[in-house]
Amino acid sequence: MLKRFAVIASVLVLLSVALAATAQEPVLLQYNPAPGTTVKYQMNIRGTTVVTAMQKAQKTDLETNMKLEQKVTGVDKQGNIEMTTTIQEGTITVNNTPTPLPAIGQIIRVKMAKDGEVIESEGMDQGNFNQMQIKFPQKPLKTGDSWDSNIQPNPQLPIPLNVKYTVLGFETVDGYECVKLQSNVSSEQGQAGSINLNVKATGKIWFAYKAGIMVKNEVTSSMIMVMESDMGGGKKEKIDTRMNLTLKMGIVK
Repeated sequence: MLKRFAVIASVLVLLSVALAATAQEPVLLQYNPAPGTTVKYQMNIRGTTVVTAMQKAQKTDLETNMKLEQKVTGVDKQGNIEMTTTIQEGTITVNNTPTPLPAIGQIIRVKMAKDGEVIESEGMDQGNFNQMQIKFPQKPLKTGDSWDSNIQPNPQLPIPLNVKYTVLGFETVDGYECVKLQSNVSSEQGQAGSINLNVKATGKIWFAYKAGIMVKNEVTSSMIMVMESDMGGGKKEKIDTRMNLTLKMGIVK
C-alpha cells in the first residue's frame, strides 16, 4: 500500500513539474473570443470617501454591485472584435441606503483590436472604455515579463496615469487556463490646473489566454484630490477629498 502511494506521489510530482515547464512557455495575449461568445460578470466596488472642507470632515461609505453581460457580435477579417456589454442589474448603496443603478439596461457597443485597442465605441465615452481595457504587447510573454501603458486624461480624471503590467505566472481559474498579471497604476503628474491629484492602484488580473477573455480582476485603489474653491473676496478654501476603493469582478454562470 505504501509503495503504491509512493508511485502515485512520484507521478504527481512529475506531472506538476511538466505542467510548470509548459506554463513557462511564452504566450501571446490577445482578445480572440469566437462570434456568439457570451460571458456574464459580477462586479462589486466598495469604498469610503472623506471630504474635508472648512475644518469639517464628512465620511461617506459607498458600494456598487452590478451584473454585466458581454457578447461578441462579430469578428471582421482583420480579427477586430465587435461586442456589446449590457448592464443587466445593479444597485448603488450610499451610507447603507441602496438605490437601483441608473445605468441598468444600458448597452455599450465596442469595436476592439485583438491587442485591446478600442477602435470605436458607442454608449460610453471611448476614453472611459480605454481605461477598462488592457492593451497587450504584440509579442509572446513569459513569467517575469512586464510592459508599460498610459491612460490619457479625460473629463473624469484630468491627469495622465502610468500603468505597469507584470506577468506573475499561470493559473487555472473556473476551468480557464489563465495568465496572472499584476497591475500598478500611478499618476504621472499631480497638478491639473487648480486641482492636485495623486492616484495609486494595485491589482491582480486573470486573463484566459486560450479563450481570449477576462476571467477575474481585483483592484485596490486610493486617490487624494486637493482643490481650491473661490469663496469670494479673494478668499480661497482648500477642499481635501480622499477615496479608497476595492474592486472585484469575476465570471458568473
